[in-house]
Amino acid sequence: MFTRNFNVLLSGVFVKSFGMGIYAAAGMMLVLYLTGNPFYSGVAFFVTTLPGVIGFLISPFANYVNKKSALIICEIIKAALLFSVPLLHMTNMLSVFYVIAVMFILSLIAQFTYPIDSTLLPGIVGEENIVRANSLVQMIRESMDVVFLAVAGFIITTIGSAEALIITGACHLLAACVYTLYRLPKKQLKDKNPALVILLKQYGHDLKEGLLYVRQTFLFHIVVSASFVNFFGGVLFAALPAFTLAQGGTDAFYGYYLMAGAAGMLIGSLIAPKVKMFRYGHLVIICCFISAGAWVGAGLTSVAVSMLLYGIAFIATGVINILLFSLIQQKVETTLIGRVITVMSSGASLCLPLGSLLGGAIAATFSPALAIVIGGGAMAVFALYWLVFPRLRRLAAIDDIILKPAEVGSAS
Repeated sequence: MFTRNFNVLLSGVFVKSFGMGIYAAAGMMLVLYLTGNPFYSGVAFFVTTLPGVIGFLISPFANYVNKKSALIICEIIKAALLFSVPLLHMTNMLSVFYVIAVMFILSLIAQFTYPIDSTLLPGIVGEENIVRANSLVQMIRESMDVVFLAVAGFIITTIGSAEALIITGACHLLAACVYTLYRLPKKQLKDKNPALVILLKQYGHDLKEGLLYVRQTFLFHIVVSASFVNFFGGVLFAALPAFTLAQGGTDAFYGYYLMAGAAGMLIGSLIAPKVKMFRYGHLVIICCFISAGAWVGAGLTSVAVSMLLYGIAFIATGVINILLFSLIQQKVETTLIGRVITVMSSGASLCLPLGSLLGGAIAATFSPALAIVIGGGAMAVFALYWLVFPRLRRLAAIDDIILKPAEVGSAS
């Protein structure tokens, strides 16, 4: 499994995670610092999640570019955008709207590169190693987040939110250098190189194919239920910067809460391969009830207990997310993986931006803690939906699930 290309992929994840931990804390806190109003945190979260909704219009084009070159160019563009923020800040020309615009563009680029990574992985490691590879990638990503989110608040306090983004920009430049080491077969570099008219026609066909695949399998029900919980997830995450500031009193605590969430995801990625033999439907129900209780508790308790519960919530969600992602990569035809993941991500994210606006408004008008509790309550409703819906509740272990259009269901 540890081929040259997989090692390049892991190195890219490692380098980018080094800086993204800083960006995750610095970006949102910079918005709060520039405005002093939690509502703008909701606006920032709105624009960063909006590309996820329209991702299905963007990512199919990834099938028609040189994948190696696309990854390199996108990392360079990200670095340039991030470097511009501290530069404008030093010249007293930085506005919150520019910061939000940069965050939007970065998220937009991610919608283009994400399917490339997802499509390359099965060809690099083989279908039999997908779960193990996904867990390893997630483990590296989340473990790096734990390390750097732990110090992100300190870095922001010491050098400033805007200046901290220099670190993230440098990491994206280094990632671009790492991606030059890819040695991909020609068939993996790009699928086709058609004329523009043909490309647009093929794009429409690919998009329709992805939508049809999801609609004809149980994945459609996952998208519907996930869009509901993501609406209230947006409420929770948009209020988090103001909530952590109220809990701990300094910017550092936003980094600590993000660290707790990353640690939970890391533990979840380690647990996922150990529990994949259990029925996926049962795992989702149990994990979501655990997350619901933990998030509600996080909004109602003191800072130390609150951070612990916040992290526990992400252990459960980490398990089900890793297994779902692995299921798609194992069962979906390689040429359709990027399209299916994009359609699912866009559909599930449909309500997330709207929820973030509501979360910012609740935090500014009432209490950030109320938004956290509401987010946890929505997760409980999500678990109940899976509990009462037989097709979802009875889903088999991911290795036994049948995932084919017009042959929906799971192995008995």
